[in-house]
Amino acid sequence: MQLRDDFATHLNELHNPIDRPYTASIDKSLLESTEDIEHLNKEIHDVNPDYLTFLPAYFWMFYFAMGWVYFSSFWLGNYFLQDIGEVVFVDGEFGIFDIVYSFLWIVVFGTPLILFLYQLIRKYFIRTQYYFLKKEQKIAYYYRPLMKFRQPYELKIVDYKDIYPDLHQDPYNRAYTPLNLYVADPETGDITHHLKLEDYRVNPRVQWAFIRTYMESPADELPVDAKFCEAYPADTSKSLFACADIIYRKSGILPSNHSGGDQIMVFIIGSIIALGNLFQANHYQCTKRAILHPDVQKLLTWDGQDNPYPIQPITDEAELAFEGSNWEVNVRWVCIILINVGLFVWAVVAYNA
Repeated sequence: MQLRDDFATHLNELHNPIDRPYTASIDKSLLESTEDIEHLNKEIHDVNPDYLTFLPAYFWMFYFAMGWVYFSSFWLGNYFLQDIGEVVFVDGEFGIFDIVYSFLWIVVFGTPLILFLYQLIRKYFIRTQYYFLKKEQKIAYYYRPLMKFRQPYELKIVDYKDIYPDLHQDPYNRAYTPLNLYVADPETGDITHHLKLEDYRVNPRVQWAFIRTYMESPADELPVDAKFCEAYPADTSKSLFACADIIYRKSGILPSNHSGGDQIMVFIIGSIIALGNLFQANHYQCTKRAILHPDVQKLLTWDGQDNPYPIQPITDEAELAFEGSNWEVNVRWVCIILINVGLFVWAVVAYNA
């Protein structure tokens, strides 16, 4: 999704274009970057002879949402417990000014919490996945302008060979350079499609070499390691908790089989940032997937057998977790939420003591 208007609208405006598909040999030395390749392996959502896709990239959004909810909830609780309580129950007075003032406080500090809870229930997606269709040599994805909320997402299918990759340095944060893929009108050079992969945690040249290797090379040349590359049915999961576990598993904090190991580490870490992880897990669940669209389904030819790419299968415990029936996962997250609520209540009470 385009967040700013400083991206290229014409080929002449590309910041730092790199090799286009099939125009030069792939620099395989980039695929020796252990840290970046491990990261990409952990981000793979699907990889098979038909299509490759990654989990939607998140950067600061869920941390911001977590902090917003925490601080707004804290001040909202403080206001009701102290200020409103003092006016109503101590002084016994509640004038028109107090009513207006209270309404403004609720709007300013209560809206983030209300929106957060609404999102968890509504499951409204704000991210989309890009599907690299190997046999068809196409890329499928959904698009909708950021500010046009009422406009439905539109399915886009572009030819892989028409891609212009570009390294767009963020003018607001020079430390990050995400990979951007463009498609331009062959006659005018005007940009017609803009694909933002938005993964700030990996070298964009390595990411592009990884994608090119998948699309242009035999399966055995793609550096996929089954130790890191797992099957994540996040978008079809009935369990928000199982999706939240993905975050920990990608960090190596939890085992990949959802067996309930390393519980204490999850309690310590999860209790502090549980809201942010649940917010991110919510978007994993409801991400817009082009693969579910019939126009993309008919492009697929893989029969689901004999995947040449090594990837960890879903264990019985994981399958139960994604169905919402793994009691170890459910109890863990219920405890985390209760600890989280307890910490919040303690902070409000301590502040008003």
